[in-house]
Amino acid sequence: MKEVYLDNVQVMAFISSRAAILSPKPNCFHCKGEENEKAKAKQSFTGIPESISNASKLISLDLTKNNFSGIVPNSLGNLGLPEELRLGWNNFISEPSSPELSFINSLTKCTKLRVLAISENHITGTLPVSIENLFASLQDISAQRCGIKGTIPDGIGNLSGLITLSLFGNDLSGSIPSTIKGLQKLRGIDVSDNKLRGSIPDDLCQLRELSGLYLSYNQLFGLVPACLGNITSLRQLDLSSNKLTSTIPASLGNLKDLLLFQAYLNSFHGNLPSDIGNLKIRKWRMSSTSQEY
Repeated sequence: MKEVYLDNVQVMAFISSRAAILSPKPNCFHCKGEENEKAKAKQSFTGIPESISNASKLISLDLTKNNFSGIVPNSLGNLGLPEELRLGWNNFISEPSSPELSFINSLTKCTKLRVLAISENHITGTLPVSIENLFASLQDISAQRCGIKGTIPDGIGNLSGLITLSLFGNDLSGSIPSTIKGLQKLRGIDVSDNKLRGSIPDDLCQLRELSGLYLSYNQLFGLVPACLGNITSLRQLDLSSNKLTSTIPASLGNLKDLLLFQAYLNSFHGNLPSDIGNLKIRKWRMSSTSQEY
């Protein structure tokens, strides 16, 4: 078995390039309307069996948007070859006896892992220090609204191949680590809706491929780094609902391709940079109302 795909309760097992489609009982795919919805609602599945580690040639596991529950097993790391692990939008939990997401420790064995998607589960716990040992092959971490606690480990900066980092809607505290500058391929980072404190680090300005920077709904304070205006690849910048002060730096006028800028619910004063009017911004918001173009 090379690939397992369970999306909206459909199982596709690709075995030796031949696909078999299996529908679980009741056969709700032949139901219509309200009957179909009721049939889906009754379906319930148990978690990932420890024996999955026997699938040594598995390269993709996609269980997205089902009703799976149970513990994410540490044996996932024994798969060895997976390129994608997509477990989002279920009811999975992490190992209750460990304060951290212990299954991540096991994934340090997965040398080809590109995608780790665990969003919208009940995987409460802290990000382990071992996250720094995940391989440079990792491109996408999606872990929004999981109840993740603690701080963002300094070792996150070792994931040099990372393109997308999404941690919004968790319970993260502490500051944005300066090691973030090591993610030179990063195009999008979303840590909004957490409890992050401290200033916005200048280290973010070294991410020259960054397209989206989302820091809203935290407790960040201080000045907006003027060097953000040097990230000419930025298309979306959201700083809203923090404790930022002073003025909007004039250097943001350098972001000629910026399409969205939001900074409402802060303590800014002074004038907007004069060059703001020359930007491509379609939506900017500095107060409880927005302006769209």
